[in-house]
Amino acid sequence: MPTSDPPTSDLSVTPRTVPPADRPDGDRRASDQHAAGVAGPSPTSGTGTRPGTGTVVAEEQAAPVPDPEPRPRRPVRVLEVLGRMDRAGVELRALNLLRRLDPAEFRLEFAVTSGAPGSLDDEIRELGSEVHYCRVDWLFPIRFLRLVRQVRPDVVHSAVATFSGVVLALARVGGVRRRIAYFVSSADRHGTSLRGRAQRAVGRWLLDRCATDIIAVSEAAMRGLWRETWRLDERCRVIYNGVELEPSGVAIAARRRAGEPEVDESDGVTVVHIARPDPLKNRVRAVEVFAALRARSVPARLRIVGRQDPAETAELTALAERLGVADDIEFTGEVREIPRLLAGSSLLLVTSLHEGMPTVVLEALAVGTPVLSADLPGVSEIARLLPGVTTLPLSASDVLWSDTAEMLTAIPPTLEQRREAMRLVRRSPFTMDTWQRDITAVWS
Repeated sequence: MPTSDPPTSDLSVTPRTVPPADRPDGDRRASDQHAAGVAGPSPTSGTGTRPGTGTVVAEEQAAPVPDPEPRPRRPVRVLEVLGRMDRAGVELRALNLLRRLDPAEFRLEFAVTSGAPGSLDDEIRELGSEVHYCRVDWLFPIRFLRLVRQVRPDVVHSAVATFSGVVLALARVGGVRRRIAYFVSSADRHGTSLRGRAQRAVGRWLLDRCATDIIAVSEAAMRGLWRETWRLDERCRVIYNGVELEPSGVAIAARRRAGEPEVDESDGVTVVHIARPDPLKNRVRAVEVFAALRARSVPARLRIVGRQDPAETAELTALAERLGVADDIEFTGEVREIPRLLAGSSLLLVTSLHEGMPTVVLEALAVGTPVLSADLPGVSEIARLLPGVTTLPLSASDVLWSDTAEMLTAIPPTLEQRREAMRLVRRSPFTMDTWQRDITAVWS
């Protein structure tokens, strides 16, 4: 009596075991392959019985059709929202990142809420990107939504303080899936008035509901613009600013030729203050501290570097004339090679009222130039990891500031000390490579 075959499925079959002598050669080969763990032809959904054997076998399957070539992945489109593309910390860092990005991976464009052209616009366009002017007024929502439909970004990366809440709310309406708030300062411009507090509260409320990621350049910036309990929010992350080290190395190498003196003593002490024209940068205090230093008979000069505003420049010039130091102050305007300027300076002076993490401090440390700064929390975070930073409260007298400046400039750093300073920065978390890796990881 024939034995019944085991049940079979639509996808595979298990043939009944028969003695080798009773099998045709094909069955014997299949059995040998099965015993050796070698896969034979893949079965199809049909089954049948080979004539003359009573053995259930699978019908042979046609050769599989190869998968089509995968489509190349579209680059991630990022729209970064800033105030104006001038030579300042966050804007220069964005430009450096644009130079580094692989266009097959990322497409970075900029929207400026001032609606005004900046000094970096032409260079951005030469690199194949674009600057979109989107001025903040009552038509801003319409302009920005139109821009989102035009650019179709995968990411909106907004660095306009708590106004980023409005930007990211509009990005959400426009269907942008990744919406990043990027805090680069420890305070916004709304102040402590009732209106200012209301604007700040609305911005934070919108951020809480519309931001997918919240990034700050320092813990101080995160606490100042977001909240003290930021560590409990899984969207929050601190990514320290980074600096390019190659220009620093070039600046140090150009500091002198072999055998030349380290410093030209006829130049005396050169103090540099680098900032944009903004009351928060407190250029007035820099002039006052410098005047106190000159009153100590220190042969010094002050370079005020950065974009000039005619009204502010007139105010600073009048102050310098009253203090008797107008002939010792130079307004240089914007300077492209900041590392070379810093390497040729005796001291970087930082008198800002608020900062997130000033990149210029990192640039000074990378060429071994000492820093005298207001005791800002972001600067203190740098000082915890790198030497070369001295801080004083802004409430301290100009005499104390000038005493400290004289002490820091008494002995110029040697060439080897500058090189060692750059090596320390390279081993720190404040490099452009680290910053780029962490930012693009969030974008991805």
